[in-house]
Amino acid sequence: MLHRLLSLMALLLFALPGLGQITAALPPTQEHTTGKNYFPTDDLVAIDSLALVEQGLPTAFMIDPSIVSNRLKGLQNQIPLNYNFQTHQFVEYFAFRKAEFTQRMLEKRDLYFPLYEKYLKQYNLPEELKYLSLIESGLEPRALSNKGAGGLWQFMPYTARGDFGLRVDGVVDERFDPEKATEAACKYLKQLYRVFGDWHLALAAYNTGPGNVKRAIRKCGRSDFWGIYNCLPKQTRAYVPQFIAMDYMMNYHADHAIHAEKWVKKIPFDTIQVKGFLNLNRLKQFASIHVDTFQVINPHLVGTTIPNDNKTVVVHIPRSRISYFNANRRAILDSASYVSQKQSDSLAALFVDKLVKRRYQVKRGQSLYDVARILQVSVLELKHLNRLKTNRIKRGKQLVYFARVREKVMQAAVDSSADVEEPIVVKKVKKAKIRYYKVRSGDTLSDIAERHQGLTVTKLKKLNRMRASTTLRPGMRLRIS
Repeated sequence: MLHRLLSLMALLLFALPGLGQITAALPPTQEHTTGKNYFPTDDLVAIDSLALVEQGLPTAFMIDPSIVSNRLKGLQNQIPLNYNFQTHQFVEYFAFRKAEFTQRMLEKRDLYFPLYEKYLKQYNLPEELKYLSLIESGLEPRALSNKGAGGLWQFMPYTARGDFGLRVDGVVDERFDPEKATEAACKYLKQLYRVFGDWHLALAAYNTGPGNVKRAIRKCGRSDFWGIYNCLPKQTRAYVPQFIAMDYMMNYHADHAIHAEKWVKKIPFDTIQVKGFLNLNRLKQFASIHVDTFQVINPHLVGTTIPNDNKTVVVHIPRSRISYFNANRRAILDSASYVSQKQSDSLAALFVDKLVKRRYQVKRGQSLYDVARILQVSVLELKHLNRLKTNRIKRGKQLVYFARVREKVMQAAVDSSADVEEPIVVKKVKKAKIRYYKVRSGDTLSDIAERHQGLTVTKLKKLNRMRASTTLRPGMRLRIS
């Protein structure tokens, strides 16, 4: 009897871990390591360690692995949504530890998803790429990384300027323009997919650069993301799993009790073209545009003034203020572009960026990508300037490039008036013409007042500062208006 009881207890202890799939002490069983579902089993410990460091989560899963796996299969479109231990860790990361971030993405997605979908369709790209911007910038159009990447799609300045022709200077930064940055991102993603023919590798290259991905392929001897996983930088290893997890969360957030509470609404606006000097603080003041509203709809304007440099600048005006602006357009723009004599007499230092032609000598072991990164220019720009047909360069070769040099110039100072919260109405005051009347013989104050419309004896006395003792004499000149 005792023997049977001990056998039953042992059986129960063995069976307990299999009951209830909400948590599991071990990672899900990996699928066969061939094709798209390849997963490097020898990296399992490294991936587990990386996930724990980055997410601070326990090894036990809180979401049933079979649920996540099946849902990812159902969501998959053009980009493979592999289920594995690392992907699952990031699903739980965005579902629990970063639930507030996921909620904010839900609240802001309607601001940008229609724009993303428009350009993704235009460039014949997978629609699910719209989730990439959430990982890149958290849907913040003026997001700036510690390495200098900026905007919704996190372009480096030299890539934005050199490869996609975006304007990036102290006045306008088009990396922060949602429309232009999104189109540039679509062009770049299309280029990367053309190079690698694999969306996971294209995404990894978007994060770390195509040169690093090619080096990882050579080092690991594989041509798929999971195969070169261990040869990629730590940040890039997490990049594709984060993208897959965010795709999952945007579609199944409700099943994890994450809902949008306060939807962020888009501010409608109209566009004007500005050329020549303009003080943006004055424009906001005279057009009665709130400071915060102006910044939200003009994220690309990074300076407080538009200089007189012969370049056209786009400025957005809230649609709620456009009627007033159009009615007072000339007065507002004249006031915002006015420089007083006092200001023009004093000189202020201004800095202007200029391109200077320079040369760089290639050092041992450097690739074209290394040189481009050091010089902060694009690979395409280097190849074009130096008429290179391939990316191979030899040690000692002189490469021509253009360096951006900031020079100090002297220019009339502009008004640095602070932003104002209260709207100020611009009105043109027409100066009234002063009229006079010459007193004739026999005139009285009553007679004069009756002859001129709107004039009274009291007003006549006030206009001419007359006392009670003042007497009228022929030839006196009285002001009547």
